[in-house]
Parts: sequence; C-alpha cells; structure tokens
Amino acid sequence: MRGMWRGPILAIASLPALTGAQTATAPGGATDPVIVTARPLPPRRETLRWFATISGYPDSDRPLSRLTEPLCIASSGLPATLAMPIADRMLGHAERLGIKLGGEKCRPNVLILFVDHGPAHIAWLIDHRPGMFGELAYADVRALAKDKGPVHAWHMTALTSRDGDPLIAMPGELPTLHIPSASRINLPVKSHIAAAVVMIERDAVMGRTVEQIADYATMRALAVVRPRQASGVSTILTLFEGDAAPGALTAFDWGYLRGLYAGQGNRAPALQYAAMARFVEDEINGGDKTP
Repeated sequence: MRGMWRGPILAIASLPALTGAQTATAPGGATDPVIVTARPLPPRRETLRWFATISGYPDSDRPLSRLTEPLCIASSGLPATLAMPIADRMLGHAERLGIKLGGEKCRPNVLILFVDHGPAHIAWLIDHRPGMFGELAYADVRALAKDKGPVHAWHMTALTSRDGDPLIAMPGELPTLHIPSASRINLPVKSHIAAAVVMIERDAVMGRTVEQIADYATMRALAVVRPRQASGVSTILTLFEGDAAPGALTAFDWGYLRGLYAGQGNRAPALQYAAMARFVEDEINGGDKTP
C-alpha cells in the first residue's frame, strides 16, 4: 500500500453538470423546453465566512498550515480490512492534491486512531505522553481534554522561511529565521504540518461508510479546521453531527483543499482564502458534488 505504515501505535493504550437543455414531449407531439439550471453559487463573502467559521482568523503574518513532507499514515483500533481501505482512500485524495506519498516503510506523520472514549485517552496522553502534542499551546491541549465529542484532532506545525529554512536557535539567543527578501503580496515564511493526529471513537463510526470516514479524516488531517462550527455549508466535516451528513467530500471540501494546497504556500491568509473561494466555485460549477 502507498505510504501506509502497518506497525502498532505504542503511544495509545489498548446535479450532475449542465450539458444542455432537455425537452419534454407534450400531448399531441408538441415539445415544451424544460430548462435545467445549476444551483447558483453562494456569494463570495458567504464562502469566505464559511472559511473563517471552520478555520478561524489566522494572524495576518502567518500563512495557513499545510502538509509538505511525504504523507505516511498509521492507523490503530480497527481491523485491517477496514483500516487499509480508509488509509488507501486518503492517500488517493492526497495524490490528487499533489502531496507526495511516503514509501512502504515510511515514518508516519498522520495517525488515525480509533478508540473507546476519547477524552480518557487525551487525559492519559497529557499525563504520560505530553510530547504527542508537540508545541501545541497549553490552552489548546486543555480544550482537547474538555471536549466530550467523538473526535479529537490536533496538528503539530513548524514555521520555516519561504525556502524551507528552519528556525536557528543559538545558545543564549532568541531563535532566528533567515529571510532572503520581503514582499507585500507573499509572506517570507511558511507553516508546515509536521504531524497530525485524528482520534475517533469507535462507537461514532458505526453506521458510517469507509468513504465517509476516510474523507472526514482527510479533511481533519490535511487542514487545520474546527468542524463542529461548520454550520451553513455542506461539508463532510458534519459527519458526526447528525444523520444528514454527505456521503463523501463535497464541492466545498474539495475546493477548500485544492485552494489550500495550490501555490507556494506563503500567501497571506486573506489572499489564500480568496484563492480558495475561487476553487470552491470551480468545484461547484463542475457538478457532481453538493455545494
């Protein structure tokens, strides 16, 4: 399997597109045209509001985070007959986005964990494996611990120069970053997703399809999002909020991800959101997905 690591996880216990007008035959052989039109695009400002709802308002001097290293997935808590198709579908999505994939013995940077009672596992990690949270702010870790929902997900990110140079920390000095030049349009830095963890309670996946679970995990792993606030838009991020969730990634989801992973990755958030909105509109115009 592409980029799939099969070892154990030790840190955790236990309207189609419009192609033309159609006609209907009326009594007597006359034909009356039936005009089929696509669902109208949402206003651009509405799309941007949805972005802010699920992604927040990042600092203007820090670009949106995205995965830059080859994707390598490890999974635990489900039988291989389920875990492997989930991971393989996620890898297929990543390939479509232009993300490189790790090899057979790659080092995992995305963990998809299925557990019984997520808050208890978060509490255990805080006490016994705090390194699993990287440099996540203490307030964010505590918020994870207090979240009673069926999904707990977080990312470990790193800031580099636009050319990929890391922070340099000299003894007794503040960390510095070599910036070759400045620009009014693009930022001199990039934000990389070094690792992502998506922890889902096993009871919550009952009645869900492999495609739904894989697509939900794709959104949670490849983008820093807050799905429980995704009201007013059709997105796979609502998978665990009720029975009316989409069956797969929607036009909004694909547009969001395509826009996020387009370009050099160092645009200011406002400009990145504007580009992502155009991708969403492109996906909706393409049909076959729910706007």
